This record gives sequence, C-alpha cells and structure tokens, in this order.
Amino acid sequence: MLLEKSSLVLPLRWIHLDFHTSPLLPDVGADFDAAEFARTLAEANVEVCTCFARCHHGQCYYPSQIGPVHPSLKLDLFGQQLEACHELGIKVPAYITCVWDDHIGKLHPEWLQVDYQGRPQRPEYFGENYGGWHSLCLNSPYVDYVEAIAREVADNYDIDGVFYDIVWHHQPGCYCPYCLESMAREGLDPKNEADVKRMTELIIDRFMARMSAAIWDRRPQATIFYNGIGPAGERLEKRIVHQSHVEIEALPTGGWGYSFFPFWSRYSRNFGKPIQGMTGRFQVSWGDFGGLKSAKALKWECGGMLANTAAISIGDQLHPRGRLDAAVYRTIGEAFADVAAKQPYCQGAEAVTEIGLLLSGARHAGHDGAMQMLLEEQAQFDIIEPWMDFSAYSVLVVADATDPTPELVENLRTYLESGGALLFSHEALLDREQGEFALADQLGVSYQGPSPYSPDFFRPLDPLAADIPPDFLQVLTAGGSAVAAAADAEVLAEVWDPYFNRTWEHYVSHSYTPAEKRAERPGVVRRGNVIYLCGAMFRAYWERGDLNLRRLVRNCLRLLLPEPLVTTSAPATSEVTVTRLGDKTMVHVVNYHALRRTVHSETLDDIPPLVDVEISLRLPAAPRQVLQIPGETPLEFSYESGRATCTVPRIEEHGMVVFED
Repeated sequence: MLLEKSSLVLPLRWIHLDFHTSPLLPDVGADFDAAEFARTLAEANVEVCTCFARCHHGQCYYPSQIGPVHPSLKLDLFGQQLEACHELGIKVPAYITCVWDDHIGKLHPEWLQVDYQGRPQRPEYFGENYGGWHSLCLNSPYVDYVEAIAREVADNYDIDGVFYDIVWHHQPGCYCPYCLESMAREGLDPKNEADVKRMTELIIDRFMARMSAAIWDRRPQATIFYNGIGPAGERLEKRIVHQSHVEIEALPTGGWGYSFFPFWSRYSRNFGKPIQGMTGRFQVSWGDFGGLKSAKALKWECGGMLANTAAISIGDQLHPRGRLDAAVYRTIGEAFADVAAKQPYCQGAEAVTEIGLLLSGARHAGHDGAMQMLLEEQAQFDIIEPWMDFSAYSVLVVADATDPTPELVENLRTYLESGGALLFSHEALLDREQGEFALADQLGVSYQGPSPYSPDFFRPLDPLAADIPPDFLQVLTAGGSAVAAAADAEVLAEVWDPYFNRTWEHYVSHSYTPAEKRAERPGVVRRGNVIYLCGAMFRAYWERGDLNLRRLVRNCLRLLLPEPLVTTSAPATSEVTVTRLGDKTMVHVVNYHALRRTVHSETLDDIPPLVDVEISLRLPAAPRQVLQIPGETPLEFSYESGRATCTVPRIEEHGMVVFED
C-alpha cells in the first residue's frame, strides 16, 4: 500500500499558545495590546501562532453566539490576535478543545463519557486534587455543539487552520446510552472489550471526518490536526486523510521523555504528510507559568526536530491578562533565530534512510531498545509498518517479538527474494500455532522452544567479536530462544548455560547463577543476508544498557551493510541524520548532553561543543562544495571510493553540513 504524498510544506517556526483560563479569574485580557502581541511574536522569529478560540474550561475568547464567552473578557481576544498577526505576516490557526470541556460537562452530564458501571470518566494523571476536566462523549449530541463552534469560527474569521485538541475516548471506550445504542446498531457487544474498542475507533473516525469537513468546506487551504489520537499503527494509516499534517506532542521534560520524538517522528513521516514536533518553553510541562528552559535546551530540541524533517512548535501559555512574557520570547527568539538560519536547507527536506525498524502491533521494549541502539550507532532508519514498501531499505530489523501476519510474511518474502537483508531476534516472526518461524526455509534457523535457562549467556565469535572482550561471557537477562542452525548457516556466537535457574531453593549469591558450560545451541546464526539473534537483545539493551549488546548489533549491521550511508567521529550521545532537499544532501549532528541535577528529568544546560568532528558521507559523485551551517562556511573535503569526507571544526547544540551536487 502506498500513501499519496502531500504537496504541503509547513512553515517551520510555530508557537502553540495555551490559554486554559478559569471563569473564576476577574481580569482576562485586561493587559492585552494587539500591536504589542504581534510585534513580540515577530521579533521572536515566529511564523505561526495557534491562538485559542475555546479552552478546556469551555470558555470562548471571541463573541460566540453558541458557547459561553469568558465572563471577564471585554474584547474579541481571538479576533484581535488574528488580525494583528496577519498584519505582520504571522499565520493563526484556531485552537478548539474537544473532549475536555468543563462548562458543558457540568451543564450536560448526560453527555459525559462513562465507564462500564456508569461512572463519569475523568483523566487520572493530574493528581487527586485536580478538579477537572470533564470528558465529553464524541458520540453524543455534544458533537453538534463542537461542530457549531468550529463552523462559527471558520465563518467569522480568516483562520489559517484548526488544532482540535483531546480527541480520544477513555479505554476501552464509553458506555453511555448513545454508545450502547450505536453498538447495538453496529452489531457489537458491549460486554466484549474488543467490540467496545472497535466502537471507539468508529466514533473517532466519524468525528474527525465531520470536523474536517466543517473547516475544509469553508477554508480549503486550512491546516487541520487532531491531537490525542496518537500516531500509532492502523489509526494513523486510516485517519491521515482527515488532517493536513502530523504533530508529535513530545515535551521531553513533561512526561514524554527524550526518546518519544525520535521514535514517532521516524514513524509518522512515512504517511505522505508533513510532520511537526511540539515541545514547550516550560521547565516541566503545560501550565508551568514560572518555568523556563534555557535557550540552549530549546536550540537542541529544535535541532532534533529539524534533523528529522519536522517543523517546530514551541508551547507557551499566555498570562490571563493577555500579555506575552518578554523573557520567554527572548529565549524562544534566540532558538528560532537559529532555526531561521538553517531554514533554507530544512524546510521541505526529506529523510534519507537505509534501515527499516519494523513496528507491527503495539510498541514494546524491544522496539525502544532497537531504536536506542540505532540512534547511538548513528544509523539512518525509519520505523515502518508491515504493509509499507520494504524495497526502500537495505536492511530490516525485526526486534524480539513480532507476530508474522500474512501481509508481513508475503511482503518479507518478496523483500528477501529481491536481495534485502534481515536482522531479527528471539521470537520475532515466530508462528506460535506452528511452533516455527515464518519463512524458516529462508531464514536459516528453526525454532526449538524457549531457552531452558533464564538468564543464559553468550560469547560472540569472529567477525562479531570486534570491540567485545573475546573471553567474557555476556549475560542475557531478557529471555532467549533455543534454535537449530540450518546446515548451510554460519554460527557467529555461542550460548553458555548457567549451573541452574535461580529459585527459592537453588540460588547463588545475590542474583543469577554464573555460567557453567557451553551449550549445543547457537547464539547468533547467519545465512546469507539474514542474521538471527537468539535472545531478546533489544529489550535487554533498553532495560540494562549493556554496551556489548549494542556492539554486537553494530557488528551484525556491518556484515549486512558494510558501507553505511554516513559515519562520524561524534560520540554515541550525538544523533546523526541525513536529509535531502533539491541538489543538497545535509548531515545533521544533534549534540545531546544532559545534566541530572534533580530526582526528575534531565536538564539540558551547558552543552559542551563537539570539536573536529569527521563526517564521511556515501555519495555517487564528488560534491561541488561542502558547507557548514549555520554560517555557510566552506569546508575542505576529500572524495575517495564513493565517500565525501570532511572535518567540522565545532558543533554546538545542532550543526549541519551541506554537500551540494
């Protein structure tokens, strides 16, 4: 299946200006000055600012004839924001809340999402003293109300888009009378959780189709995004048609962590629509009025988005009185000035990759470990679905546990027969009903069952032993499989068994039992362009971070991909990506260095620069010139054996090297 590619090119520098403002506040908009508002944004190098038409409190910030206008608001705040921004060339999408609506939740309790016992559903992750939000059902008459708001905003204002927020139902779904009636009509059983989830999917699909039509019928060029549906799996495949682009909300310090965006950006950019990353200026997360990251931290986060072909949205929250914080926009302005200098080489660029990490079903620790290994080895990879085009990749990685659906098996068979390479591990591709790997005749191994020991040990043999102590037995704590190698396969690692499995009766020392003897079963098997790892190596790396596991995978990839697209001397903490725009190929180096000063998230502060970083890029011909960005400084380079090589004198938070054809 191929998805149609959109021609839309997003602006790169966005502000998402939260304004969830309680009706208890007496002075909303009292200090608002439209000209100052727009000027502050323009001086901070902002191209787009998402402004609020309606918030989670259910309040409107324009003279609505449908919803309640905030009781202390004396002006058309949204309208004046939009007009002033447009005068300075800044685009303004409208923010419209969906599921969370405090006002309507109190006014119409019969429209609330309820659980199986009929209890109203509320988000659980804000703490026991958190009062809201009410969660409205998107299958109730409430949808008519949301649509009327959307139509009113699109009819009365020259909006550039809509950001629909909180578009989801509590899992497994809603059991209100409207949803029970719909399930009966669809032939679904409310006592069957799978059926309830199916109904939830139908509800969200129908809601999105309706809300997109409400805008695009009036403003065909508007951008539309739905926040809350998540980028995972089949949902994005089916729902991408209802939105113009994909935004990945990922405030690293706000609960998402630093691995969320790298994972989902490499996934979401495969669906034919442009992508955008969303971080925040907050020290922690949304609503952190008094928390402000350093400019260096924002530059690093912006660089990570540019490196993955994403536009950038920085979240802020407007003070209730309506005046932007000057210190915040000095900080954002510094970060966005850096983005603007790189924009000619980033806006509209596409990723250049050679490895596909397969995501089939729910994301698990094996996927995370594989992603982390590939990031640290500075590999160029996408995260892909079984139905996508495998032929675009030189190597596929299938981590630890992936069910072999008929679609995946057929796609993989064609890929291997066409000369593609595969690295898979543990129970990936295991047909549990048959007790054998799918395509076992092509893979070079047959499944014998779970390993009899947990944990067991392995020792790589040449050529997998590079940079791994040859006389050390590495533990494998995340589980393993017993396999037999085909007669024409090569064994590249041994398995060693412990004396016994640890139980309450049989134990040694503080943890697992040490190794006793070499087992007859292999640890790593290679047959042609396929390599199999006997254990859950990727999950183990995610859980323990054993560097020898990463080195083992790197050595496997070197066998399958001996000439990687790019190599650098940058440390493993640096994310390295390759993008392409017109006649230019860009190598990005994102220089990560966190300080762990507190019990919670890492703080990016003083980021030591990288010095004299060597970069080698595989190219079909010698480049015309090589430039360091920002600054467009020419770099000396050599070109030998199909590789262009240069040395970058200094890289701060994020640097780029441009190789021009």
